[in-house]
Amino acid sequence: MSPELIESFVEEANNIQCNFPLNNLPFGVCYETDKKKCFSGTAIGDKVFNLTHAEELDLIPSFGFGDVFLNSFMSKGPSARKEIRKILQDLLSDNSKKKGEVERCLLPLNNCDNFKAFEISEYTDFYSCKNHALNASKIIRGENAELSRNWYNLPVAYNGRASSVLTTGSDIRRPTGQIFDPDSGVIKFEPTRKLDFELEIGTVIGGNLSVGETLGFEEAENLIFGYVLLNDWSARDMQAWEYQPLGPFLSKSFGTSISPWIITPEALEPFKMKTPEREFQLLPHFEDDKAFVFDIDLNVTLIEHSGTETDILKTNSKELYYSPVQQVIHHASAGCGISTGDLMGSGTISGTEEGSFGCMLELSWGGKKKIVLSSGKTRDFLEDNDTIVFKGMAREREFTVGFGSCSGRIVK
Repeated sequence: MSPELIESFVEEANNIQCNFPLNNLPFGVCYETDKKKCFSGTAIGDKVFNLTHAEELDLIPSFGFGDVFLNSFMSKGPSARKEIRKILQDLLSDNSKKKGEVERCLLPLNNCDNFKAFEISEYTDFYSCKNHALNASKIIRGENAELSRNWYNLPVAYNGRASSVLTTGSDIRRPTGQIFDPDSGVIKFEPTRKLDFELEIGTVIGGNLSVGETLGFEEAENLIFGYVLLNDWSARDMQAWEYQPLGPFLSKSFGTSISPWIITPEALEPFKMKTPEREFQLLPHFEDDKAFVFDIDLNVTLIEHSGTETDILKTNSKELYYSPVQQVIHHASAGCGISTGDLMGSGTISGTEEGSFGCMLELSWGGKKKIVLSSGKTRDFLEDNDTIVFKGMAREREFTVGFGSCSGRIVK
């Protein structure tokens, strides 16, 4: 049976198309433009509920929202997150007993700017979608290329930079780096000509694991505070030169964009699905019988400098081969430790058909096919002043759990 909409006195939250019903209640940090002040909040319909102010008014218990950044609250674990979720659903419900007090903490969503929700301690990017990994292998090594055996046995990853993780709406400067021309054999230091996006889901960690410790499936699941949309921008020509033999470095370090609202595991509970069929049985520590992915529709829009918009792809996060929990298990399995505020990208999410590929590298098949835009212009990779917008929505019969958007504009 499909879960029902939890009705709110905030009328817009009851709209089936609304990203932020009471069934969602994501966490984020906003900047109130009128008061020039940051606060912790949750989105409800077309409003933001100011959690920092609600805590000051003793409308909610003290959960650490006075710190504004969510790290303190995140570190309290799933019990605190579930407790405040229940409290907020009571306060914001259509039969709320404290409606007058609650309304003092509500602001129009469009009067608030999004801010980075948490201080990011570490960033790791995985490579967990079989469709994308296989396509990339064929583009780089030829149509007969296959994935190596290790890919089917562990979620491949690399450690990225936390310092260049940016919130939605931030400009992305086109990076300069070494580029090798295989035809002439010349190496040049110049701006990338093959700038790309990567459509991913980001996992936000809300707990600590000491160095030397490992964890099982339930422990790993309890470390996850929530999920965001994530764009791991890539310079493909720089990447092709530098990735051998150790992997991406400068071609990925210049910018990673995330959406501002962290969607909780509780909000996404109705959308769990089994992982895809395995090529080889995973080792026991992955506890694959418990693994799940989410049924989240994802789409990407390219906006030209003129303002013309083109929807260039649609896919779904259920295409991931490894679950977010299995990524956390693997990350910790050698004893590196994990901290509140760690961020883990899923890797590019691609479907099996053209139009469902999660990056320009695949959509243009390495630059061999032109992507035709609504204006009639074409792209193989991104040009200056192009804006890329990700959106993600999980849909039930009576409501939608949305992520908001994750956007970035390319500048010189």
